[in-house]
Amino acid sequence: MLSAAALAACGGSDSSPGSSSTGGTEASPRSSGEDAGENHGKPPKKPSEQGTEDGGSGSGANVPTSPLEVSGGGSAQFRVKGGDNSIQDFGEESNESELEEAAAALHDFYVARARGEWWRACSKLAGAVIEQLEQLASQAKSGGKGCAAMLAALTPPLPPSVAREATIVDAGSLRTEGERGFLLYRGAEETVYAINMALEDDSWKVGALAGVPLS
Repeated sequence: MLSAAALAACGGSDSSPGSSSTGGTEASPRSSGEDAGENHGKPPKKPSEQGTEDGGSGSGANVPTSPLEVSGGGSAQFRVKGGDNSIQDFGEESNESELEEAAAALHDFYVARARGEWWRACSKLAGAVIEQLEQLASQAKSGGKGCAAMLAALTPPLPPSVAREATIVDAGSLRTEGERGFLLYRGAEETVYAINMALEDDSWKVGALAGVPLS
């Protein structure tokens, strides 16, 4: 399960980010005000600076999205009797403030992606994921380059009718070990997911494009 969750950082397709509607690869005092951005930790270009080559900025301000919820409760609630609980038992349970920060980063990523705000979505991603997206973009024969352009290319249009479900995050646990972590959360229809998180410059970043379902 640990291996499967790590591979999610390379992409994959789920019918929604953290739910059953879109494909892949949140607002606390630290995460909402500090965008790491693309290009290995450099601040992302603003929409006016990007143009179409970098994926531009979306016009989905009116796309309905769901509010973030952080119910907490720890990973024990997600344990599966007789199942693989390697993620649920990974490292140690984080404190409440770290859980809230990680959940805010993930929710912000999903909302930005649903709205087509590619530069902002990239600013929530861990450096390793950005690097992978940039490598894919550099190999593309046509289209824009960089994290934003590749993320836009990998994300199918999201109908407004399903955008709210696509951004549902109710975080219950953050398991951490050093600078690595797994955020366990409920998506649409109460499906439980785990997603890689990475601690970079004292802020939690999203380490995959989609969560791995645990239930």
